[in-house]
Amino acid sequence: MSQSPPVPESLGSMNWQEPEKSDFATDLEIIQGKIQKGEIQKAVPVIFARTSQTVTAVHRAQMLLSLINAPPSLYVYGFWQNGEGVLGATPETLFEYSKGTLKTMALAGTCPKEDATHREFLLQDEKEMHEHLLVLEDIKSVLKPLGEIKTEGPQILELPTLFHLFTKINVDCQRVPSFTNLIESLHPTPALGVAPRNYGYKWMEELPGQEGRARYGAPFAFLSKEEALCLVGIRNIQWNKASSMIGSGCGIVAASDLEREWRELYQKRLSVRKILGLNL
Repeated sequence: MSQSPPVPESLGSMNWQEPEKSDFATDLEIIQGKIQKGEIQKAVPVIFARTSQTVTAVHRAQMLLSLINAPPSLYVYGFWQNGEGVLGATPETLFEYSKGTLKTMALAGTCPKEDATHREFLLQDEKEMHEHLLVLEDIKSVLKPLGEIKTEGPQILELPTLFHLFTKINVDCQRVPSFTNLIESLHPTPALGVAPRNYGYKWMEELPGQEGRARYGAPFAFLSKEEALCLVGIRNIQWNKASSMIGSGCGIVAASDLEREWRELYQKRLSVRKILGLNL
């Protein structure tokens, strides 16, 4: 009598090790110290839940089936080879170019849906609006040489478990830009890096929990001669032959609060698990 094949273990049932709150508290303290000194206005630390289990072909197929139901406001993306890869659904584009128009966005400022009833509405939240406008003004300054800039927002982008502040940015370009130069000029925006950007972000590698970010937030681009789409590689799972991880980041400004940011980070990782079908 033949035996049924074993049922593969769900990735969601694996032993995930959550990030240390004390590490993030140290990150927040150091960043806010730099803000108080006037060195920077904002920085974005990223923390990770990790597991010693890798992603198998079966897991990948299960996640792809779940991503079929992703809302149209999310861009599904991924690649894998030689035992490592990344798979996710990001709400953020670095830019899109077609027929003389460059489209991008400022996406910064977050409220988990579960918190919306007892938190100030995002468009009236001074802390979240300040964070958002830092990103918006930075992107506009980078794109100014390309042509006339038009903006629409800020407005609310609704995702399955989160609300974001969102401003559309369009540029009527005088010529087809160099897409590789544009990626180098824009990435990372203060939605992922540091404001002002000329301060640099390499120093963040020394902060607790910031090592091993791998491809988190990296540009994920589809380029042709006269058209381009470049995504910001967030809201994903990354893996190699020995482990997997899910990251989340948040913008730290002077008014940031440890408990509120810690909860937002968890809700962002939870949104990744839900969209990938990784049940807790």
